[in-house]
Amino acid sequence: MKYSSQRHSILSPSRGSIARRDGERVNIIEAYLATGVLPQTVLNDVTATIAQSGFVLPHGYRLELGGESQKRNEAVGKLLGQVGIIVVLLITVLVMSFNSFTTTALILINALQAAMLGLLSVFIAGYPFGFTVIIGLLGLMGLAINAAIVILSELNSLQALTDKSKIVAAVMTCSRHISSTTITTVGGFLPLILAGGGFWPPFAVAIAGGTVLTTMLSFYFVPVAYYLLSKRKVHRKRLAKCTCQ
Repeated sequence: MKYSSQRHSILSPSRGSIARRDGERVNIIEAYLATGVLPQTVLNDVTATIAQSGFVLPHGYRLELGGESQKRNEAVGKLLGQVGIIVVLLITVLVMSFNSFTTTALILINALQAAMLGLLSVFIAGYPFGFTVIIGLLGLMGLAINAAIVILSELNSLQALTDKSKIVAAVMTCSRHISSTTITTVGGFLPLILAGGGFWPPFAVAIAGGTVLTTMLSFYFVPVAYYLLSKRKVHRKRLAKCTCQ
């Protein structure tokens, strides 16, 4: 009903609307955030407050979260739906390139470790986990795969196997390329980190911080794993030779 304030008070009818979504009545509660405040941070505070208050929805009611959280979940769902195809293609390319399932597994393990180090960087920086972090971790895994491929290619070209001096020489040869890539990556994302805000810094920290840690990991993990695998391969060849004789 509308109320008209004139010389005489007049009540006139007006149309009312009932908000519905998918045929069900809905009450929408919106909030506008201050500048520089991350939606995920506010959402975590609100959900924690609701949980501490012991609030229970009446029978027949349910609570759904929308806004940035909903859009992020939808985007993550679409992204993860394509991950399976990407992983299959990646494994196929690596197996065809190195002609070895163990080498492919070594590269993928290094990539997973890089993702964990990227999450560690985001945690140390104090940023929440979000969609931009997921994108950054995917890019970080690509850099880790590239570093592992470079090191393994150099080791195979020198046919290092269990020769520790050749392994050290191969790693030292690759160190300039991988170190320069790390420095340029960190330098490129440093302005985004220093600029502040809630959108780009988590993404930049995940890649830049993870790249530094992953580079250090690759220089130690990949050569050691290669040495152990080569030692096992040489041992098997000796056993096979002794059996044939």
